[in-house]
Amino acid sequence: MQLPFEVKELDRADDRLAREALRVQLAAHQLEVAWLNYPALPVLWPDLAALRASRERILAAFEGEALRGLVVVSRRPDGGIHIERTVVDPEHLEQGWGYRLLNRALQDESSCSVDTAEVNQAALALYHKAGFVQTQRWTTTDGLALWRLEYRPAEPPALKLGADGWVTGALQQPSPNCDERSAGCAPELLVVHNISLPPYRYGGPGVEQLFANRLDPAEHPYYQGIHQLRVSSHFFIRRDGRLLQFVPVGKRAWHAGVSSWRGRDKCNDFSIGVELEGCDFEPFSEAQYRTLAALSRELRRALPLSAIAGHEHIAPGRKTDPGPWFDWRRAQADSGLGF
Repeated sequence: MQLPFEVKELDRADDRLAREALRVQLAAHQLEVAWLNYPALPVLWPDLAALRASRERILAAFEGEALRGLVVVSRRPDGGIHIERTVVDPEHLEQGWGYRLLNRALQDESSCSVDTAEVNQAALALYHKAGFVQTQRWTTTDGLALWRLEYRPAEPPALKLGADGWVTGALQQPSPNCDERSAGCAPELLVVHNISLPPYRYGGPGVEQLFANRLDPAEHPYYQGIHQLRVSSHFFIRRDGRLLQFVPVGKRAWHAGVSSWRGRDKCNDFSIGVELEGCDFEPFSEAQYRTLAALSRELRRALPLSAIAGHEHIAPGRKTDPGPWFDWRRAQADSGLGF
């Protein structure tokens, strides 16, 4: 299977990759110097020898065999990490590569910092999207204003399930794509999915539009094949941990399709569907795990939930989400639910 993208350690011993990494870094540096109007901005590596001698960790983002960007990470004395530079090929800006690099660098890290220029609004927006907050401002001796940002993923909202099946603390956007559960059926299974619209891009309105039957097929080529679908999920968790609800928990959302769990078909009848903004090819965010944990605990308090599973488990061979990057051990421990 050809992956749509991959983020992995840069093989510095590969001469072609090393030269391409140097080219991307120098091109991005020239663009940043122009953006900042700051010729004194230092380059990461002036030549191949400096790149190969670097002690920092270098993660590289690939689209097929093509290098699209780099993130350079050092380990701080306190055990946290510091982002030395996030670099994207200037020919491929605004395609999500910076976020993918940061998302991978942050995996399994609880403390991370980065410094960036105040005038670099694109970088500040990227780091905010990834969960960083501005903590310290200073000015260099030649007048460049800089910000230190620290990784502080959002805490989950306070959640309370009401008698009407809606959760306070979630943004409620009722979907028409639901109906009554079959007689005698109650929510027993929490089903985890992933979704991103357009594919592999985060933060847009596509998911809400799909669940509301308002997806415009002219907006993106991918939408031409799915705009007619009538689907929904009870909940959707954004990358920043925000929680949206589309269907009250007492009703049947249309999320599972043809499915079976422990010998029982039609999982929509007895499940709650939770969509995580993401895909099969990169980690989910810390903020998402925190919100999923809070939601799971609140649902368990009021519903007869006894298990958690992925779409891949109830529709094997047809579905693959949430995929190999999802931390099942953590989700089970956080929710108190087993398979």
